[in-house]
Amino acid sequence: MRTSSGLIRRAAVVLGSVAVAMTLTLALQPYITRAVYVFLYGAVAVSATYAGIGGGAAAALLSVLLVDYFMFAPMHSLGLKGAEDVISALAFLAGSALLTALAASSRSARGDAEAIAVTLQDQAIELESQQEEAQAIAEELEQSNVELETAMEDAKNARDAAVASEERLRLVDDASKVLASSLDYEATVASVAQLAVPKFADWCAVDLLVDGEIRQLALAHVDPEKVKWARELNARYPVSADDPTGAPAVIRSGEPVLLSDVTDDMLVAGARDAEHLKILREVGIYSVVTVPIAARGETLGALTLVSSRRNVHYDNAALALAMDLGRRAGVAIDNARLHRAAVMANESKANFLATMSHELRTPLTAIIGYEELLAEGIAGDINDTQRQQLGRIKVSAGHLLALIDEILLFARVEAGRESVRLERTVAKGVVDDAVAFVAPLARDRDIALTAAAIDPALMLRTDTGKLRQMLLNLLSNAVKFTVSGSVTVRAFVKGNDVVFEVEDTGIGIAPENLEHVFDAFWQVEQNTTRKVGGSGLGLSVTRRLAELLGGQVTVTSIPRVGTTFRIVLPKEPAS
Repeated sequence: MRTSSGLIRRAAVVLGSVAVAMTLTLALQPYITRAVYVFLYGAVAVSATYAGIGGGAAAALLSVLLVDYFMFAPMHSLGLKGAEDVISALAFLAGSALLTALAASSRSARGDAEAIAVTLQDQAIELESQQEEAQAIAEELEQSNVELETAMEDAKNARDAAVASEERLRLVDDASKVLASSLDYEATVASVAQLAVPKFADWCAVDLLVDGEIRQLALAHVDPEKVKWARELNARYPVSADDPTGAPAVIRSGEPVLLSDVTDDMLVAGARDAEHLKILREVGIYSVVTVPIAARGETLGALTLVSSRRNVHYDNAALALAMDLGRRAGVAIDNARLHRAAVMANESKANFLATMSHELRTPLTAIIGYEELLAEGIAGDINDTQRQQLGRIKVSAGHLLALIDEILLFARVEAGRESVRLERTVAKGVVDDAVAFVAPLARDRDIALTAAAIDPALMLRTDTGKLRQMLLNLLSNAVKFTVSGSVTVRAFVKGNDVVFEVEDTGIGIAPENLEHVFDAFWQVEQNTTRKVGGSGLGLSVTRRLAELLGGQVTVTSIPRVGTTFRIVLPKEPAS
């Protein structure tokens, strides 16, 4: 269908162009007698251009036929008669062939040009499309770069935040370890000041409320010379509890103060005089955070952190960390205060006990001496009844003297004044001495007191007197709390230790009281009408003496069956 339509179009072009040219030729015949084909060349050219070589050839042949028919004699008949007509027809055909060839070439060139133009146009379109795609890719890359930069910035911020958080957690962890390492009051206060320097602050000061006055008890800086200079400055310009700013204000209110950016106006407001202002400016105070040091609902003081670097400014995160340090410091300082108070109270108690024991021992010694003089008849003869009563006086006085000695020993141990004298000790000899001393008490109560077989060669390096005292305490205790049955003492080696074991068949100890028996002044019978006497110090002193000798005392018991105490001492103590 497309082929026939093209043929018709080309035929129409040929016929139309030839018809127009022929019409012009006929109309102008009188003027073109020597060039009858002049307009027909144009028809051939048009036909060849738009209808191809075939169209040009058809137009040339049709033109020759029409000229021969209408213009060469004889008219209205076909057939070239004259030589001139033949020559002009052949010349026309040659010229038409040339025109057709040129037209075909032109058409081919035009087609090629159009094809090239189409190709170029397609390439231009494709190039434009590629440019648009490149532009889109460039925009996407730019957006990706922006997103990447944002992500990198976020990652850097997150990393910085993580590092800062890790450093703060490490600081808090270190602070907990440092603050828990000592109960010494001065050491604790000094350690608080050293916690934040230099990682978290350039300056750190601890001001505590002491007897209604604020005293700076600790100050830290990386440069010791600056600490000395700052102490001199603080002595020259002492802090007053009524100061409207700084540590005094925080101590009064119990609320923290954060100054992220310290301005010169703030320095002017806080300076005492021109010289003080000059010093403050020279120090370089750019950021300050002051938090309360509190414990058990009471503000004990204030912790002040100062940054002397222009690029370091405290924020809410730093404030939170400082508050945490302040809380931990408060607990540590409060514990140190309580410990110091307890130590002082314990020393006072020990001093009181020692003093009272000495005061009681003096007249008691006199009583025992006078009893012995009376018993010997120095003041005159005495009868048997009087001698028996004097004997009771001596026994009671001896018992009271033993209690006083026990209290004195306890006071010395509590105060850390008891000395140790190490020597080579035969275990069997010490056990035999203790058994012999307690044997009369056991006979009076009808208790079988025995010592199991002990290796005579068993020795240890210890304080013989204190070991004997511990065994006496345990044996006396066992006999007192055994109604009937037996008390057995053993000594044997266990690894690098020597174990002294005292076992009885007494009333036993309830499980909840196994550790209480070692508390000072604690009694099994907690009432004023108890059947068994004693100061309640024997077991406490025994455990403390064992620890003093590098050992320990343990107990196992079954109520109404019996109790076993064990003294475990090293054969060769470390010191």
